[in-house]
Amino acid sequence: MRYICYGKTRKQTECDGQTGYTAHILDGIIDKMVRQIFERMKAIPKSEIVNIRYREKMEERKALLKSAKSDYAKAAAELDTLRAEVIKSLRGESAFSQDLLSSLIADNEKKCLTIQHTMEAAQAAYDEGQAMLDTLNAQYDDIISWADMYDSASMEAKKMIVSCLIRRVEVYRDYRLHIDFNIDFEQFSAGLDISAIAA
Repeated sequence: MRYICYGKTRKQTECDGQTGYTAHILDGIIDKMVRQIFERMKAIPKSEIVNIRYREKMEERKALLKSAKSDYAKAAAELDTLRAEVIKSLRGESAFSQDLLSSLIADNEKKCLTIQHTMEAAQAAYDEGQAMLDTLNAQYDDIISWADMYDSASMEAKKMIVSCLIRRVEVYRDYRLHIDFNIDFEQFSAGLDISAIAA
């Protein structure tokens, strides 16, 4: 049995690959790669994989939130200073005209509003952290449950598991592969080099 390159046989695409690929060879390459991914994933503790990725993401979000809060505090302090200067101007104690102060206050209010929106978005992203942790845990659990089932699964079940993992496989001459995964394995990187496994 062979997999046929539909585009090439119908002359709908230009490629330097073969017209057909022996099915058991290609299936064997994919099977070996999937087994290696599962073995590597099972060898790394869940807490290590999930917590490292979660901590990295949350540190990024925390830094963004801290920066936005700091920017907002500075802008709000400047606005308060300008408003205090208006009172001095009304008493005739300021070197600045009321028109200039009015213009500066308007500009600073816009700046504060923009920074406030940024800060609110950063806060929302930070608050989503728990949902992200739940998602990472669920994805890890899915992968491990597939890994546990894979060895004893029927060919049809294996194909279903592989289709959950892999979106698309491009095959080149000499069975070189390019694989697009359905799951973002970068989330579970922790030393797992998918490109090396797929090579």
